[in-house]
Amino acid sequence: MDAKERQVLVAECRASGMTAKAWCEQKGIKYRQYVSWASKVNRKNQMVTEHGKQQWAAVTLPKEEQVAGRIKLNCGKWTIHADPGLNLALLADVLKVVNSLC
Repeated sequence: MDAKERQVLVAECRASGMTAKAWCEQKGIKYRQYVSWASKVNRKNQMVTEHGKQQWAAVTLPKEEQVAGRIKLNCGKWTIHADPGLNLALLADVLKVVNSLC
């Protein structure tokens, strides 16, 4: 099998949405052999990038609503937005509960 054929198989595996191990089992390919191919493909792609042919990926960041005076508090997986005019007693109660969870 030549390098181009291995590159096609690696691309097919990556596009499958499956884990490499599951894809190899389905295709009857030894997983260790696939890892060797994928490593070579990665090295080749990195060499191309290092020699001036850059690869770009589109990145889209979600726009966050901006509210003047809003306070954003993060604690682990929790995010609390406190808008201007929020009842301070309510905020204190919420923070006590969040503090006990974080």
